[in-house]
Amino acid sequence: MSPNRASDPPVERAYQHPDPRSPSIDHIRTIASGGTDTRDNVHLTHWGCNHERNNSTPLRTVKEAESQRAVLLRIPTVRSYAEGLTAEDMIRRSQAFHSPERYRAKLASRVERYEHEGR
Repeated sequence: MSPNRASDPPVERAYQHPDPRSPSIDHIRTIASGGTDTRDNVHLTHWGCNHERNNSTPLRTVKEAESQRAVLLRIPTVRSYAEGLTAEDMIRRSQAFHSPERYRAKLASRVERYEHEGR
């Protein structure tokens, strides 16, 4: 699940990988986004949520959004798309993508698929 939200279901250590409910250590700000590999930048999360998030960190500031937009503008296949983006739109979309509701739904879907496969 997303970092440190009271509404997230607790991670139960009884589940074992590859069960999507199994515990996993997740970087709050990903290493790829400049996060550190330190105790204050990690938390316990479900493996399925960690896998879903991958190396994506929610955008929080205009500066972060503008930095990401600058990268997108250098990629020919997405340049025209990036030209129409505003920092505020990027932040809003990023926050929606990283919403607790979305992660809960994805985890439920992964658990259902995992149990259906009879693992």
